[in-house]
Amino acid sequence: MIASNHSSFLDPQLVGISCTDEIHFLARDTLFHFKPFGWLLSQLNTHPVQRGKGNLGTIKMTMELVRSGKKVVIFPEGKRSSDGTLQPGQLGIGMLVQRTGCRIVPVYTHGTFEVWNNQRKLPKLFGHTACIFGTPIEYSDSAQDKKEAQAEIVNTIMEKIAALRQWYLDGAKGSPP
Repeated sequence: MIASNHSSFLDPQLVGISCTDEIHFLARDTLFHFKPFGWLLSQLNTHPVQRGKGNLGTIKMTMELVRSGKKVVIFPEGKRSSDGTLQPGQLGIGMLVQRTGCRIVPVYTHGTFEVWNNQRKLPKLFGHTACIFGTPIEYSDSAQDKKEAQAEIVNTIMEKIAALRQWYLDGAKGSPP
């Protein structure tokens, strides 16, 4: 599973072109309402998610993809940041990791908010962006309460994304954390 910060319309594309393997995305279902765009998203391995709902079918499909070795990009914050800062992660990714036992690759996307944030209708033609992949996080099952374990997973992911951000801002010396 690939877990990235989310501050721009550009984040999925940047993560997508930065991966050498085939990847799958989860996106809000309203993006699929305009049929030609929905068809295009489907062709790009994008799967709809209803906001604020249980999405049992999407959860099962995501778990099947992960268990079969496919890479799935998830934005733990759940939605784009309105100001470009990291937002708290949501428990959904913690539950998916807990149920599949998969590794998580933390990712930090830089500069995408300035290029195409939610206030802009179109992206800027010029801007500096970067996509930094961190050291994979191994999940280890613990005997603690399920909700506590999920929160711990989410906190670890968000801490790793924040560490990648700081590493990049400090000059990207050595290997990414």
